[in-house]
Amino acid sequence: MSGYELKSYQKGFEEDQARVGEEVARSWIFAHQTPADRLKEVYSQPDFDPETRHYCFKGKEMVGFLTTRILEEEEGKPKKASLVFPSVLLEHEEATDLLYEKAVETLKNKGVEVIETYVSALCGNHVDLANKYGFKYVKDVDNLLYTLKVSNINEKENTSKIRKFDKEKDLEAWIELVKKYDEADDERIKRLVEELDDDENNLAHLVIEEDGEIVGTTLVWRNPIKHSAANLAHTYFSDPKYLKQLAAKAAKIAKKEKIDYYLIWLFGKRLSLKKEFEQLNVNYAQPSTSLFEKKI
Repeated sequence: MSGYELKSYQKGFEEDQARVGEEVARSWIFAHQTPADRLKEVYSQPDFDPETRHYCFKGKEMVGFLTTRILEEEEGKPKKASLVFPSVLLEHEEATDLLYEKAVETLKNKGVEVIETYVSALCGNHVDLANKYGFKYVKDVDNLLYTLKVSNINEKENTSKIRKFDKEKDLEAWIELVKKYDEADDERIKRLVEELDDDENNLAHLVIEEDGEIVGTTLVWRNPIKHSAANLAHTYFSDPKYLKQLAAKAAKIAKKEKIDYYLIWLFGKRLSLKKEFEQLNVNYAQPSTSLFEKKI
């Protein structure tokens, strides 16, 4: 094993798991990693099985990890588990196969017959790993993700009517738009409202108002792991011209904040806005992730 050692989860691994995950994710188009405090919450639940988390060490250093979860059994169907492909630091690629093989062996011993995984071209080498390990495509997730280079945005649009979000004045109307287009439940709304106060990542909350109504809005949200990327989140517009104006303003913000590209997610009722978003000269568009499966 070239000096590598595999371990199942132990209390105290969370900080290193988050560190490794963030370092690996910085090279992805969509960089994401569960933070350590959230990992601690998950791993402290009574139904958590530490044997479903696998870690690879070189000496005392954690250099990679892989997570799985056994799914609730359905009558008459094979036992399934979900798997997220390994996050492994550069120069330790050998750990990828070691972690995967250990995870499959463990799941087999627990009676699992089918592994499912969600694969995205936005997340490093996950598509290559799905092919390498013999996973088969099942279906796309019902959403779209666009990438939009800041250099491709038309900054000549008139942005004079755009103002900053006023929480006292705009919050109630904004929540109604989020409920309508994002189909968010009360718990999700509560978290979103709390996140509005995150001054580090909430770079700008933009509003266009006409006759006392919000006719355009977007939230410029910096990726906390990869600072050269940001989301144009919870974007709403009653007319495509407002979308173009919001994008122009976002481009100016991006240059100040050294953002290279934006990510735009369409799901639920926002999928009806596909044609309008594609007028922005997006660089990439496809379902954000796809489901793959493998029998073991």
